Amino acid sequence: MYINAASTISHQPTFRNAGFSSNLRKLDPSSGLITPDYGDFIPAMERRRMSHVQKMAIACSLDCLQQAGIQQPDAIIVGTSMGCSINTKNFLDKILAATNGPLSPTSFIVSTHNTIAGQIALSLKNHGYNMTHTQNSLSFEQSLIDGILTIENGAQNVLVGGADEEEDTIYNMRARLKNEEIHLTCGASFFILSKNQDSITSARLVDVASFGLIDNTTGTIKNFLDTNNTLAEEIDLVLFAVSDQENKNDLKSIFQPWQMFDYQEITGTYYTNSSFAMHYAVDILSNKGHSIFGDKVKNILVCNNLIPGNLGLMLLKN
Repeated sequence: MYINAASTISHQPTFRNAGFSSNLRKLDPSSGLITPDYGDFIPAMERRRMSHVQKMAIACSLDCLQQAGIQQPDAIIVGTSMGCSINTKNFLDKILAATNGPLSPTSFIVSTHNTIAGQIALSLKNHGYNMTHTQNSLSFEQSLIDGILTIENGAQNVLVGGADEEEDTIYNMRARLKNEEIHLTCGASFFILSKNQDSITSARLVDVASFGLIDNTTGTIKNFLDTNNTLAEEIDLVLFAVSDQENKNDLKSIFQPWQMFDYQEITGTYYTNSSFAMHYAVDILSNKGHSIFGDKVKNILVCNNLIPGNLGLMLLKN
């Protein structure tokens, strides 16, 4: 499967910035979301009613389509753990504050998880397959799997993305991950997947898998590599996210320290930050190397073990 376009809005200078992977630094705890001028992508009247996550997703989607030179994707597939969480909180606040009479349905409509994929389709006037996956930290991986299956069933170009906004009142990630020190962020990353390779192809997505409720991380990773006829020592870079030292030790039992990089140092923490990690990998591969990781990076494994027991794996090659 080929990646023919990629776009990310994040707390780093990633949007429309090819080669960004060599210029990123460890994320500053005080950093904020770096946004483009959404007026270039969304009409003012529509933009006024949209949440941050919707605007991020639409801008990245349109950027991907422009890069790939296509007008319409055959499918739109979005992974989001928290959905439009700020709108959800606002809706719940209105319920609590209401004394009598009905509430406007608009607050509910714009608070559901599938609002993101739906809004992209409305903006594009797209009537194709439209799906939202919400599986906590594995939402993006599930979307990729769906995207691959959609292409295997005849689609030519599929828009796949992961997006989440920062809202810690309803979804307390620090408590869930048992870590009060994590740097909560937000972001959106979108990609055009295609079975056809051409001059704009950035990288090849060899395989993706997601596993829940596992108790043998090392065995699962080894089986994934074996399935793809790849040895651990052939992986040039392992981009990983873990929430405890035990899971990190599991990775160290398979890979050498020089192979490993904690992508949360640049992405911060949100449930679909593995989508940012995949774009980071794509940028490294498309630019034939990295100032720190070297100029011979050809095989990258993204290992998302953010929630213990959940494991997402993505193998990319140039």
